[in-house]
Amino acid sequence: MTGLGFGLYFAAVVGLFFWTRSYTWTEAEAMPPTGKKPGFGKQIRLSQAARDLFKFWGPRVLGVACIVSLLVRIVTGQPTWWDLVVAVGVVASWPIQEWLIHAWLEHRPPIRIGGREVELLITKTHRAHHRNPWDPKFGLTTTYFVIAFVGGVPMMWAIPYLLGWLTLGAAMTGNLVTFALILNYEWVHFLIHTSYVPQGRIYRRLWRNHRLHHFQNENYWFGLTMLGGDQLLGTHPKKDAAGHSQTVMNLGVDPVDPASSVGAKAG
Repeated sequence: MTGLGFGLYFAAVVGLFFWTRSYTWTEAEAMPPTGKKPGFGKQIRLSQAARDLFKFWGPRVLGVACIVSLLVRIVTGQPTWWDLVVAVGVVASWPIQEWLIHAWLEHRPPIRIGGREVELLITKTHRAHHRNPWDPKFGLTTTYFVIAFVGGVPMMWAIPYLLGWLTLGAAMTGNLVTFALILNYEWVHFLIHTSYVPQGRIYRRLWRNHRLHHFQNENYWFGLTMLGGDQLLGTHPKKDAAGHSQTVMNLGVDPVDPASSVGAKAG
């Protein structure tokens, strides 16, 4: 029964993943309205930004995943030192993960295969985000990636448990911390792309870093919730030394015609 349940869960996740990929917004849909000056609009409060975030089902699902992960961890026994080791390991590796996904996947240029230009869907949706950084919804993790997280993260942490490398409790701690960091990423990223004015020193630094990535040079400042990846990998220059990129809004791809949009439903 356990094997059958796992198989059905995996099949459902894969099915939802591919179904929701076809309902992801296009670049044309993300383009700012013609005839309207782009901007972040009237300043909002932090509470309003939080309410706006959870109007979207992706953050809601990730929030539920965090709650469920916490409850599962509570019922799997008392914490041990392994829980601390796992938690520290996940947090320590997070800046590199952010950097790799952002720089290597989301900013990967199209390639030609057999005379055809091919690129990842995650690259297209991220370019849509760069075309309209004034609308925070286009910076949210897309539907199919939320499905991938919900399906993939528990499976990822089940592997070391099944191989006997971790206790069930430590594996569930890893699952919980991973989902918490993903939800934190969604929140910080969404907030940066609203009109909320930074207050604290730490958030102001993250806000400045990411705004520079979007409005000055897309080749630097790939970190978002943690900046260690940029500092380690040499993509955290002084503002004046970075120069201003001419492709910061389109990532080097020609502009799209909003009239070419086909009614996809954003996730």
